[in-house]
Amino acid sequence: MLKIFNSDISTRRCRLLGILTLLAILLYPAQPGAMAGDTIRIGVLAKRGPVIAYKRWNALAAYLTRAMGKPCKIIPLNFFQLEDYVANDQLDVIIANQKFFVSINKRYGAYAIATLVNRRGGPYMGGVIFTRADSAIRKPGQVRNKRVAVVSLGSAGGFLIQAYELLHNNGINVMKDTSLKPLQGQDFVVYAVLNGAADVGFVRTDQLESMALEKKIDLKNFNILTPRHFQGFNLLCSTGLWPAWPVAVSRNMDKASVAALKAALFKIKPGSKTALTARIKGFTKAEDYSAVEKAMQALHLKPFL
Repeated sequence: MLKIFNSDISTRRCRLLGILTLLAILLYPAQPGAMAGDTIRIGVLAKRGPVIAYKRWNALAAYLTRAMGKPCKIIPLNFFQLEDYVANDQLDVIIANQKFFVSINKRYGAYAIATLVNRRGGPYMGGVIFTRADSAIRKPGQVRNKRVAVVSLGSAGGFLIQAYELLHNNGINVMKDTSLKPLQGQDFVVYAVLNGAADVGFVRTDQLESMALEKKIDLKNFNILTPRHFQGFNLLCSTGLWPAWPVAVSRNMDKASVAALKAALFKIKPGSKTALTARIKGFTKAEDYSAVEKAMQALHLKPFL
């Protein structure tokens, strides 16, 4: 049985996040139908909340509007909203995590045209399993029966990759062998561990470093379980590496617009305003996401129940 635990602090924060998400959707509504009104609707996964997501990706919409000669708009959405929007044909472009992409590829025929190149980590990402520095938890096997904070069960870097490796390497099924705490924001996961509301946290690579650069946390207050190192990848990491987020398009998007979008994405330079605002270097060819599908199958996650 899936075990979930709650706290008053996380509830209040999630309510606030929900209000902000609602405001963002009201400000940037989407209409059903392929490219409704000739506007290209770009849904982005708001993993740190809708306000941060909009600020991060709005420059990309402005650039694509100029490059493609069509209005483009950013629609920041949480995990649950994204699938509803795709199912109802309210998005033309989707920038979201690998798990979500595999799901909409299988269920709705969306397909990847590019892979994001992160500012740090390049076209790859991994997961981090961490505790407070003073925690007695020092080995993966000690995660069993502990309170584990995650952003969402829909997260790739903040849940799936860690869950798969703990199952594959340690025989721990986190959905049965731990008490999961979904918090709808990776910042909240870090704060939950720091404040003692959770014993263990799962976040994607670069989350801790980003919060440290923003002066929100001190990395000395955390311990990384099973730290791993890869050539050319200089981020805190507990897992193997997967390709970074894909850029997917609806199967209903016309081929000319897809070609124009793809060409425009590949022209983005690392030092451009678009790249700097989005905290990326640019985009590269679509990578192979079969490792993500394998993990979803092993954990019997939708659509592989």
